[in-house]
Amino acid sequence: MGRRPRPAPAGRTDLTATKASTKAPTEAAAEGGLRIGWAAGLAALVLLPAVAGRPVALVTAVPAALAAFVLCLRVPWRRVAGVPAAASSAVCLASSAADLAFRGPKGYVVLWAVVELPALLLLLRRVARRAPERTALVTGPLLALAAVLMPLRLATAEPPVASHAVVLSCVLGLFPAGLAAGVGLYFRAVEARRGRAVVSALHAQRLQVAADLHDFVAHELTGIVVEVQSARWAGGLDEEETAELLARVEAAGMRALESMDLTLGSLREGVAPARTCGLADLPALVGRFAAAGHGPRAELVLEPGLEDVLPRLSDDAAYRVVVEALTNVRRHAEGAAQVTVTVARTAGGVEVTVADDGRTVPARTGPRHGGGTGLAELTQRLETLGGSLTCGPHPTGWRVRALLAA
Repeated sequence: MGRRPRPAPAGRTDLTATKASTKAPTEAAAEGGLRIGWAAGLAALVLLPAVAGRPVALVTAVPAALAAFVLCLRVPWRRVAGVPAAASSAVCLASSAADLAFRGPKGYVVLWAVVELPALLLLLRRVARRAPERTALVTGPLLALAAVLMPLRLATAEPPVASHAVVLSCVLGLFPAGLAAGVGLYFRAVEARRGRAVVSALHAQRLQVAADLHDFVAHELTGIVVEVQSARWAGGLDEEETAELLARVEAAGMRALESMDLTLGSLREGVAPARTCGLADLPALVGRFAAAGHGPRAELVLEPGLEDVLPRLSDDAAYRVVVEALTNVRRHAEGAAQVTVTVARTAGGVEVTVADDGRTVPARTGPRHGGGTGLAELTQRLETLGGSLTCGPHPTGWRVRALLAA
């Protein structure tokens, strides 16, 4: 008997994972504490000149210090719900209170406006870019209004500034406020567009993987099932027939595994599976179908010189049409004795036709849930490529007809 594997590596792996999971919150807490310390230090630095001056200086110094503190704090909008919005609202409230309550030297307004105005504009840009939509619709205009109305403090300063100059300053303040909001909204739109592109790419990749599983893996598995069922119903296979059956089943299984490996590789690498199948691969495909025991005869009529006519995506789609049609013949064409695959040149491209002489009935293997989407997906694929796909009964059986633009 071989030795049983020791569980120690698994235990060490779990312990490592546990340490990693507990280390991340600790680092996040340390980073948050450091950020709060820097923000508090900057706010204290802004307040320092007001402590040495007249008490009225605090009226303009406190809003500037609060705006600098919130700006440097950088609380993530989507992690701590409500905190960033409340902090920005507090900045707006403090700034508006200073507009109404300031009665002091004009120099105090200019001194702390150098800090408060840029902080308000940067907060406005951040809100427009990061905040949830409802919060941005409320907090953004409040920050813009606080920045625009800051010159009102000059109207009550000592000595007061003329009212028309104050109004002009407020009007001019609309431009930097609008610029800050516009920059934030621009980056918000870029990030939203990038997110939609990622979602679309993932959706396309899922569809591609599903199509590959359906067109290649399911095709081979269907062939294996048909081979086994035919052998069971026929009964009494001699040694040579059994060896041939097992060889065909093994080959189909290997092809299914290869297709599965390609599909799984695409999921790991984050790219669509690179398929090289096309019209040039139809002889091998039809040959394998014809070689299956107890199945309909298969014939390929391929017009010479068509292997390189279609673009790569259209060439791959043509191959998938034949795969899907032959799979449906195996599953649904009761009593089919002949299948003909015809590939011919047309005025605008290439026509691929798969016709059989069997009766269309439900699959002999019983009901299967989740199938029946192959032809519908192929129809969409061909329409995207500028072609078309039709299927239905014809005088002797069922026919699938695809037109592909060259």
